[in-house]
Amino acid sequence: MQNVDQSFVAQDRLVRPVLLEWLRAERPAARKPAPLALDPRVSERATRGTRPHALEPLVQAALVVAFAALLAASILVPGWPALGAGWVSIGTAFFAYTLVGFAFALGYRPARETSTARLPRLTVVVPAFNEGPMVQNAIASALASDYPRDRLELIVIDDGSTDDTWVYIEAAAAAHPKLVRAVRQPKNAGKREALRLGFSQATGDVVVTMDSDSRIAPDALRSLAAPLVRDERVAAVAGKVVVLNRYESALTRLLSARFYVTFDLGRAVQSRFGAVLCCPGALTAYRRSTVLAVLDRWASQTFLGAPCTIGEDRALTTWLLRTGHRTVYQRTAVVETLVPTQLRGVVRMMLRWARGDARESFVLLPLLFQRWRTEDRWWPTLEIAIDVLVQPALMLLGILTLHHVHLTSDGVLRALAIAAVVAVLQALLTARNERRADVVYNLAYVLFAVVGLQWIAPYS
Repeated sequence: MQNVDQSFVAQDRLVRPVLLEWLRAERPAARKPAPLALDPRVSERATRGTRPHALEPLVQAALVVAFAALLAASILVPGWPALGAGWVSIGTAFFAYTLVGFAFALGYRPARETSTARLPRLTVVVPAFNEGPMVQNAIASALASDYPRDRLELIVIDDGSTDDTWVYIEAAAAAHPKLVRAVRQPKNAGKREALRLGFSQATGDVVVTMDSDSRIAPDALRSLAAPLVRDERVAAVAGKVVVLNRYESALTRLLSARFYVTFDLGRAVQSRFGAVLCCPGALTAYRRSTVLAVLDRWASQTFLGAPCTIGEDRALTTWLLRTGHRTVYQRTAVVETLVPTQLRGVVRMMLRWARGDARESFVLLPLLFQRWRTEDRWWPTLEIAIDVLVQPALMLLGILTLHHVHLTSDGVLRALAIAAVVAVLQALLTARNERRADVVYNLAYVLFAVVGLQWIAPYS
């Protein structure tokens, strides 16, 4: 009996340390903090437009029928206009590029999450300007994260707000002093400067930036950290941006579908080669050491002699790519963000994006003539070239199309039908990942963009 007891003691000495280490690795270091008490206006705004209308399926079915009728009409009308070599060349190249992109998107897989023991210390930076109580939405979602408490901090920066934003930031810091740090700028210096301050004060090895009008999923921070832990070459990880108020208006429905296509499919393709061209401000994780190496140059960036005040997320991604790092996309790290409900707001947003994209496309242009990477170079180089040339090519394609169809009803109908075919392919591929009927709104968005948004790029 004594020998048996001794054997159990010996086994216990061997097993106990392993078991304790496993428990420490898999169990959160501390309980989650109490939920932040939200202003009633925050709860109302955060839920507005999040539920589909009762007639939503009928509207979606009607949209599909209308597109089928458009395609049928374009086929049945006799006599296609003769298209010139320029139109055929540009159209064929664009269509081939789209199909190859679809093939790469089908092969994309997000990085698997890593164990709790390997998760790094992480800082979430939230810049805010005149958000009022809505800044609570972002803070509350970060506090509700399942990231280990002993490796998490939240820096919320009031960028010189003139409303009561600071009151809500200060209250959150007082309620959670071990997690939330409140920083106040004496005057509005812009989002880029607020982010620079956040990067400078962060203590985490990984810094996550998120917009103050957004909210993240509970597992988003863990998902973002995974690619950085698994691959030392990765400097930035883009999260998946979806529209929070997707059912608030007709425009938000269109934008929601477009976000699936542009921000999901596009970044999935680029991520296959470690070269996501724009890691969004709404949710991106950065390896802090790589950002600090370019921080001052990014913060003081100028273009044609003028300070750069927009497109800070695209600009920071550009700096990281130029210095030889990889940027990837993590589909499992989801952030919901508010988008404009009216046309004026949508146009302002599109103009801001277009101007930032145009500037950074020219900044990246010299890379086309350099051996800027030792691996996975050919597709990113093609993406950069297309990023520079796509708007001039589309404008030329539009001019050639108008020239050949002579603005006849038959010609316009067929031009719209060609756009519809691309929209259908995008919607089908997106539906494979999303399993949502909402993607059919991409059909309407493409026609809306062809008819109503083509002027933005040249104007910007």
